[in-house]
Amino acid sequence: GIDAAHAVVGFEFPRCRAVPMTSGVVVCQEHAETLRLAWEEYNNNQAKKQEEKRLKRIYDNWKLLIRTLLIKEKILTKYEGMSEDKPGAKKGKAKGHIHKFPKKSHRLDKITGQMVKKCACGLVVPIDDDEEEL
Repeated sequence: GIDAAHAVVGFEFPRCRAVPMTSGVVVCQEHAETLRLAWEEYNNNQAKKQEEKRLKRIYDNWKLLIRTLLIKEKILTKYEGMSEDKPGAKKGKAKGHIHKFPKKSHRLDKITGQMVKKCACGLVVPIDDDEEEL
């Protein structure tokens, strides 16, 4: 190892006490060049690590964006034909399918305690208060 001592560059006087301020180290002149090269190598390695970390974050963000767009596209493709033009009548994915909710399919949902209606395809929709009166 290389012997070194903290370099005192001044004093602070908090609460009437002299406290030394240190900055850097003092080494023998024969070890100065070796220490300087080691310090430069350390700084270069730190810069490389920071750059690798930055690039990893950039690539991860791009992966997340692409994955999100693929999921969005898959969802849009799957539910392409679905629309809410009229309450109680929705177009399904299958061509020509219009949801029909016969009166006999109206029932009380045990979990929510709300009146619901059911289409033959299995779609269950809550009934609005004004719909119940009809």
